[in-house]
Amino acid sequence: MMDFSQIVNWLLYAFSGLCFGIFASRYSVLSAVHIKQKYHEEGLACIFGCLPQLLFIITTFFLFPTWFISKTPTGGFFYYAVLAYFFSKGMRLNNTKK
Repeated sequence: MMDFSQIVNWLLYAFSGLCFGIFASRYSVLSAVHIKQKYHEEGLACIFGCLPQLLFIITTFFLFPTWFISKTPTGGFFYYAVLAYFFSKGMRLNNTKK
């Protein structure tokens, strides 16, 4: 049986995962679009020019979730769910604009 404080903690962890996921998905889409545009313009030579965007994507999809899930699995689950949903939606919207 869960008491009130445990329920509130789970809700707060879920809310933090939601907020982090929204932030990360927005800037991940912007980073991916920037990398895609630079790659089409310059080819593989854009790797060093896109290093901040590459580091952000690596941090967003691998480093931060690993740390976040170790602290709160509930927040980590919501983070990944929101990140995957909004990232895929943002990339689809970006691909249909052109």
